Amino acid sequence: MNPTRTIIVISSLASALAVACGGGSSKSATPTNGPSGAVATTAAATAPTTAAKLATPSVTAAAKTAIATPGSASTAPPASTAVSDGKTYNETQAATLLGDASLTPKDLDTGWTIMADVPQDNAAAATADPVSATSIERCGRLAGRLVTNQPQDVVSSYLAGTAVSYFSQLTVYKTATGAADCAAEAATRFQAPGALARAFGTVFKDPDAVKVQPVEYPPTADGSVAFALTGDIDAAGTVVQLQIVVVSFRKGNVNAVVGTATSPLTNPTVGDLGKYVNLVLQRISGNQ
Repeated sequence: MNPTRTIIVISSLASALAVACGGGSSKSATPTNGPSGAVATTAAATAPTTAAKLATPSVTAAAKTAIATPGSASTAPPASTAVSDGKTYNETQAATLLGDASLTPKDLDTGWTIMADVPQDNAAAATADPVSATSIERCGRLAGRLVTNQPQDVVSSYLAGTAVSYFSQLTVYKTATGAADCAAEAATRFQAPGALARAFGTVFKDPDAVKVQPVEYPPTADGSVAFALTGDIDAAGTVVQLQIVVVSFRKGNVNAVVGTATSPLTNPTVGDLGKYVNLVLQRISGNQ
């Protein structure tokens, strides 16, 4: 691959991450039907900010809901049954929590910027994922936010095997019972073969061929799971591989995911992602 082509391809990965990690904007960018253009278009390759602007509130259902009983090895495990409601939250408190707890460039090394910052109210959530829209009222969903960060030099990062994205996605519910309810429902949904990869839209060329494997991580909060998805994506017309590693957990009334994307490792690990998981968890706890 010539140097110019390499730059185009790897730049496309950065643009794709807003979709791959939960961003998605337009009618075609729902988790159930998948985003249609942001991953592998020349426009996204040459103008990453355009891809970010096109991203509508579309939460990655897999990351949002794959919240396990601690120690589970399943790739789409059931939600934790440990529930303690404490207080009931309102929309103002939810907005404060999302603002305080999300992972942003100030938490990362110098040179990181925001690729996409996507707030998601209930109307946007229902549009993005019609399959789970009927659960919004029952679970008492309040609000969500996805922040996707990228490094200054995406090309060098990808080729070096370091992170080309760190992201956090938080969804706040009125109560812990509601958060656990929706987590359990969606976790069951993602037991189906290929369903977890399809939750990332059309990022992966063949969702059924995506390798999903558990990643070792100590039990966290009220229930957690770590997993990696590895598969081919179409970046500006060239097929390359992308690996997304996610730690998903529930803490009280919040379903959360902190993740990263890199060029693939044969044996994926959480690596330094753990410190960002702990940071987000600490901030969530501070708001509860």
